[in-house]
Amino acid sequence: MMTIARYRLTFTMLTLLAGCATAPPVETPPPVRIATPAVAAADEIREIEQMVARLMKTEGAVGLTIGFVKDDFVWAKGFGYADLENKVPAKAESAYRMASVTKPMTAVGILTLVEQGKIDLDAEVQEYVEYFPRKAHPVTIRQLLGHLGGISHYRNYDLEGHFREPMSTRESLAVFQNFDLVAEPGTRYSYTSYGFNLLGAVIEEASGQSYGEFLTENVWKPLGMEDTRMDDPRAIIPHRVEGYEMVDGELRRSEYVDISSRFAGGGTRSTVPDMLRFAKGLWEGKVLSDETRSRMWTAQSTREGRNIGYGFGWGTNTGNGRFAVGHGGAQAETRTYLLVLPNERFAAAVAINFESSDSAEYAFRLFEIVMDEPWQIRYWARTEKERALLRGIDAAFDFGMRHYDQFGEPLTSDRAALRDAFEYFNAIVNLPEEEASQRLQRGVHPAANEAFVAMVSHIAHTLEANERDLEIYYSGGVIPMFVDYIAWYRANPGESAGLTFDPAFERMIERWTTDWTRTWTAETSGIDIDAATDTAMLRARLGSAFEGASVYPDYSGKLERSMRTAFVQGDVATAFDLARTAVELYPESDDTHANLAVLYIATGDEESAKPLLQKSLELDPDGAAGPDNLNRLAYELASAGQPEAGLRLLMAAIRAHPNVANLYDSVGEFHRELGRPQQALDYYSRALEMDPEYPNAENARRIVQELRGEE
Repeated sequence: MMTIARYRLTFTMLTLLAGCATAPPVETPPPVRIATPAVAAADEIREIEQMVARLMKTEGAVGLTIGFVKDDFVWAKGFGYADLENKVPAKAESAYRMASVTKPMTAVGILTLVEQGKIDLDAEVQEYVEYFPRKAHPVTIRQLLGHLGGISHYRNYDLEGHFREPMSTRESLAVFQNFDLVAEPGTRYSYTSYGFNLLGAVIEEASGQSYGEFLTENVWKPLGMEDTRMDDPRAIIPHRVEGYEMVDGELRRSEYVDISSRFAGGGTRSTVPDMLRFAKGLWEGKVLSDETRSRMWTAQSTREGRNIGYGFGWGTNTGNGRFAVGHGGAQAETRTYLLVLPNERFAAAVAINFESSDSAEYAFRLFEIVMDEPWQIRYWARTEKERALLRGIDAAFDFGMRHYDQFGEPLTSDRAALRDAFEYFNAIVNLPEEEASQRLQRGVHPAANEAFVAMVSHIAHTLEANERDLEIYYSGGVIPMFVDYIAWYRANPGESAGLTFDPAFERMIERWTTDWTRTWTAETSGIDIDAATDTAMLRARLGSAFEGASVYPDYSGKLERSMRTAFVQGDVATAFDLARTAVELYPESDDTHANLAVLYIATGDEESAKPLLQKSLELDPDGAAGPDNLNRLAYELASAGQPEAGLRLLMAAIRAHPNVANLYDSVGEFHRELGRPQQALDYYSRALEMDPEYPNAENARRIVQELRGEE
């Protein structure tokens, strides 16, 4: 069960089935250039502009500003409208709500006070914020910086996400200060904006200044961020943008929300050039020491030794082995993303005033254009065991190469530790599938001594020491890297004793290499799939390239995005062609089958959907056709203005999962929203009969009483 009226989309295929309104074209102002670009940059900028135009059309976006910095060249430009009603163009200087991109700024503020000796990372929060109630377990500053403190996120977003009046720091903390911890601190990553509000209070108590004053004097001004401030709906803010959302298929102004209640977790307003100044100033060392900055950009771990992919206020996961950090933001009026590759002296930033946009997609595509390499290489294999192994070595590549890129040295040079790392990996090859998958998932974490990180960072160091350019692997992927290492240790048996792969894995790599070399080519690695793609030609081209290959590129995500574009343009036939192409190219994927099935259901052909849903469930019972995912997609259909299609999907989900009480609850809510009280009563009652204690049972009992007229 979710609340239909409040469930807002983050741009999925189903958002577009109702059709998205697109803002009228607008002449955009010239970009900001803070350096003279090289001649080659002109082509890159032209490609960026074309990419933005395509994505904005796909999403129905109203306005955005996007930019990047590479070395000393900075470029930023606005597209579309900052204010649609008054036809005000978006500009480089347009000021957007930053949402959770505020969190990295808060982290820098905390660490500045750490360097000043005013904050101890391992002190309990009450050492600084005495008025915050103690919990069942101590909560430290370090834990809060990594969402490990057990502090709750929003509990009732219908209330907490819609405050309209300004709040002081104490009032902001009062919203959640009596919530119980969601987990014992240090045991589980649990994302929380409230935890960062608490850090904002720490800044104020430790510094004796307001959060905004301290950040202005110690972070924003030192980094040249003259257009960054606390968001205040009553203040005169130059170039303030207006926000927009899609409500039941209709473009509307964003709901008015005062975000002072999220002050240190998402309460700032800034510009894309200032976002880039923030990134550039950090890698140039204008604030924070090298040691502190390195700690900030290194992932924390749970007590049980699981890498959480988050450092101090920054996400640390990487798409393709690069040392990268970043953060996204989403709230009323805005979607933002900041991507930083410190060693490459590169950052990309985007701010959008349309709530259904995917800001990360713009940043990643900008990276691909400027850096001329894929943000992420996805692999597909014919068998589940080989797909699991590919996922494992790809994760090993991402984490191991990231470590080597960040620190310039392997995780360890101890031979015994390295032998253990290779033994850990080699033992997996011959294990049963389920056990192998579990060990593959653990291999990058401290609980397994970061075996994969040690192994791949050693491989990177060895190859680089033998004059192999590591840059080729960012474009070519993990398979060529493993091939080159195997060739090296075969030629140098004395140097590599105990640091080699199992012969069965060597044979697998050799087979994969033959196929990968054939399927990952200049033509296929740069393939661009969109709504205008000739699907017959695409199917023939990729089908021919991938035929008989045991491993090949996974473009199912691109095919799905293109399917969305086809729906925006009203081209249902092309959308179906793309969906069928995905099934044909990736016949062992539960996602491709489920996507095509949902497409059939949404367009009224439930019979054609049945075998596809069944196949998806056979491939992965908990995957794309699982009850949770189908339930989520049904609500997205309803929010996109197609509640009857969502209801059909829920009924199909019940046929596939007849014993899941929450699905009956959702059907009850749909009928209730559609004005069918008797059907709503029937389904809520069936949900309670099936499981009296399912998560929404208490609310369902209240609704049943209302429908029966007992209240």
